[in-house]
Amino acid sequence: MAIHLNSSVSELPGIGGKALQDLKTLDVSSVRDFLWYLPFRYDDFSKITGAGKVRSGEMVTVVGTITSLSSRPSKNRKVKLVEGVIADQTGELKVVWFNQEYLERSLPVGSKVSLAGRVDFRFGKCLVNPIIEKSGTHLHTGRIVPVYGLTGSLTMRRLREAIKIALPTADEMIDWLPSEIIEHESYPTLSQALRGVHFPDSQNELQAAVARLKFDELFLHQLMFAHVRRERAKRSVHSIPINESLLRMFVGSLPFELTQAQRKATWEIVQDMAGASSMNRLLEGDVGSGKTVVAAAACASVLDAGYSVVYLAPTEILAVQQHEAFCRLLKQPVGLFTRSQHKLGQDSLSKDQLLLSMRAGKTQCVIGTHALLQDHVDLAPALVIVDEQHRFGVEQRHALLQREGAVAPHLLSMTATPIPRSLALTIYGDLELSILNEMPQGRKPVATALVPEAQQKGMWGHVAAMIGQGLQAFVVCPLIDPSDKMGARSVTQVASELKKGPLSSTRIGTLHGRMKSDEKEEAICQFRDGKIDVLVSTTVVEVGVDIPNACVMVIVGAERFGLAQLHQLRGRVGRSDIQSYCYLLPEHLSDSSEARLRAVETIHDGFLLAEKDLELRGPGNVFGNAQSGFSDFQLATSADTEIMKKARDHASELLAQDSDLERHALIRERIQQSFERVHLE
Repeated sequence: MAIHLNSSVSELPGIGGKALQDLKTLDVSSVRDFLWYLPFRYDDFSKITGAGKVRSGEMVTVVGTITSLSSRPSKNRKVKLVEGVIADQTGELKVVWFNQEYLERSLPVGSKVSLAGRVDFRFGKCLVNPIIEKSGTHLHTGRIVPVYGLTGSLTMRRLREAIKIALPTADEMIDWLPSEIIEHESYPTLSQALRGVHFPDSQNELQAAVARLKFDELFLHQLMFAHVRRERAKRSVHSIPINESLLRMFVGSLPFELTQAQRKATWEIVQDMAGASSMNRLLEGDVGSGKTVVAAAACASVLDAGYSVVYLAPTEILAVQQHEAFCRLLKQPVGLFTRSQHKLGQDSLSKDQLLLSMRAGKTQCVIGTHALLQDHVDLAPALVIVDEQHRFGVEQRHALLQREGAVAPHLLSMTATPIPRSLALTIYGDLELSILNEMPQGRKPVATALVPEAQQKGMWGHVAAMIGQGLQAFVVCPLIDPSDKMGARSVTQVASELKKGPLSSTRIGTLHGRMKSDEKEEAICQFRDGKIDVLVSTTVVEVGVDIPNACVMVIVGAERFGLAQLHQLRGRVGRSDIQSYCYLLPEHLSDSSEARLRAVETIHDGFLLAEKDLELRGPGNVFGNAQSGFSDFQLATSADTEIMKKARDHASELLAQDSDLERHALIRERIQQSFERVHLE
C-alpha cells in the first residue's frame, strides 16, 4: 500500500496499537503530522573512528566485531554490568552497558556492529551505554542522529525508523514560500528542509534546513501581524474619555507612590483608549515592577465610563490572586470566573448566577481563565487585559478581538519577561509597547548564589533555619526531559529526598502539572495559609504565585533554565521587606552554564539580564519558547534576530506589492489556517 501525506500513521510499519494511541497524545494522526514532529536535539555520531584511536570525551561511532561479552553485578550489587570488547583493524575498545542483560542473548560474540556514544575514561577508556546498530545500516549511528520527544510505549528506534519511511512523502508538499524569497536567501525547498531537519547528511544541511523552517515560522508571524492590524483598523471602538480627576483619586488612594515608569505607562494606555481605533498595547515590566496597579488604573477608567472589563489569566492560581488584588485596588466587587470557582467579590455564586449578573451589567469587571472564552459566555467588554501574554500568540490575540462583534475591545497585554526593546518590537509586532523599568522604592534585591555540591549541605541548613523562624521556601525542579512534560517525576523525587534528609522536620508539599486543578489550588492555598513550609514544584510557580512570607527560592538543575526563567522564578520571593535568598543548584556545570549562572548572581535588572543572555548564548532558546511569544513555534526563538529581520523585511516588501495577497493564494490560505486552528478554551 502506497503511503501519502494524508495517510494514517497506522499505515507505517511498526505503528499500531499502543504506539498509535501514544502518537495521538502528541497530536500526530497522519503522516503529514508525523513529518512535522521535529527533533528537539541531535547526537552527532558522524565521526567514524577506529576502536584504537578514540579520545576521551569524543562523540564517535566505532564499526567492528564484538570479541567478548559478559555480565556481572556492580560492587554495590544494585546495577548489572554488561561488559564487552569491540575490535577492528586499529585495535580494541572496552564497552560497558548498565542493566541491559538482554544483550548477552541478542549480541553474540562475533557480531559485526556499529556502536555510537561518548568515550569515557572514568571506567578505563571505553564506550558507556552506546547505541547498537547492525553494521552498514547507519540510521541510529554513523551520522547526525535526530532525538525526538517520547511518550508512553514509543521508543526512539521505532520513531526514527517510521519517520525515515514516511520522509519521501515530503515531496508531495506544496511549497508555500514564494520562489523569489527561496532563491534570494538560498534556502532549501520545503521538502528538502524537512528531509534535512530529520536526517541531515551534514551540519551544513542541518543548519540550512533549520534556518528555512525558522524563517517560515517568523515570516508567517509577521504576515499575521499585518492582518491583525488591518482587521483592527476596520472596526469601530468604544472611545474611553480621559478622566484626570478619577485617575488622581485612584493614585491618591494607593498606600505607596507610583514610579515614573508606572505613571508614564498609565498615561499611554488611557490616551490609547481615548482614540478612534482600538488599543493593542503590551505592558512589559520586570518581576515586581507593578504591572497590576497600572492595569487596575486602566480598568478604573473603563468602569467610570460605564463599560465592562475582562481580565484573562493563564492559570487559575493567577486568576484568584489577581481577583483579590483588583477587589482591593478598585474598592468594589469584582467577578471571578474559572472552571472551578465563580465569585462576585468574596461571595461564592453558581456559574449561572455569575453569568446572569454579567449579562445584566451588574458585574462590569470579571477576572478569569480561558474558561471565560467559551462560546456560551457572552462577553462584550470595552477592555480585555491579558496577563502573562506569552501564553497567547498573535492568533489568540486576533481571536480575542474578533469574537466580540462589531465593536472591537481595547487590548492590554502584559508580560513579566524582560525583553530588549528592539527584540520586543519584532516579536510583538502587532502591539505598541510600554515598559516598566523601575522597581518600587524599598524593594530589597534577592541575594542570589550559585551553590556547588560541596556547599549544599550548609545551604540546606540555612533554609531549615529560616523555616524555623516562621518563613517559607520554594524548591523548583526542572522537567527532566520532553517525555516528562508535567515534571511529576522530578518533583516527587526531590520532595522525597528532602523529607528524608535536610528538611525532615518541615512540612513539605508538592505542585506539578499532573495534578488536577483543584489539587493545585489546594496546594497553593495551604502554602499561602502557612500550612506548608516548603513547596516543591515545577515552573508552574513561575507565574502568579505571590506568597510574601516565602523568602527562599531553591532552583534544582539551574543550568537547565534560561536566564529570564531563572529571573522570573527568583521574583517569586522578595515580595516583602524581609531579606530573601535565591540558591542556584547545578547538576552538570559546564564553563558556559557557569558563566550564565554567575550572571544571575550579580545582575538583578531583568532587562540587563536579557541582554546578557543574548550575549552569552547567541542563537538558541534564550527565554524559552513559552516565555518569549514563541509558544506556537517549534524552532524559532527570541535569539533568531537575523532571521526575524529577514522575515520582517520580506513580509513588508510582499505586502507593499500585494496588500490583499491576491497573487499569493498559498500564503493567504496559510494565514487563514493559522487563525482557524486557535481554540480559546
